[in-house]
Amino acid sequence: MKIHAVTIDTTNPQKLAAWWSEALRIAVGNDYGQIVQLAASPAVPPFQFQKVEDVPTQRNRVHVDLRTPDLDGETKRLAGLGATVVQKFELPQIRYTTLADPDGNKFDLVQE
Repeated sequence: MKIHAVTIDTTNPQKLAAWWSEALRIAVGNDYGQIVQLAASPAVPPFQFQKVEDVPTQRNRVHVDLRTPDLDGETKRLAGLGATVVQKFELPQIRYTTLADPDGNKFDLVQE
């Protein structure tokens, strides 16, 4: 098997896909109305955004971890795009920041 896509439920797939497109620096590839997909990228698995009527507000059980060589700079850039910094972690073996996208979906940004 291969991963088809990481799917994120949202009430507005076009808006959230545009945000993630800018955040990941990957163009929107396909807009099928109910589902919007980012273009293929060798850097990340396929992302798509699916329209649902009711978005769950409970804690994410699955989230994406993104790696960056510039944790502070990338955190600042994403916050400038509308992400919310949830918490910063500085452990002896790893440094990362948990953020939330404009829909409240949490993801981690990890220092390389």
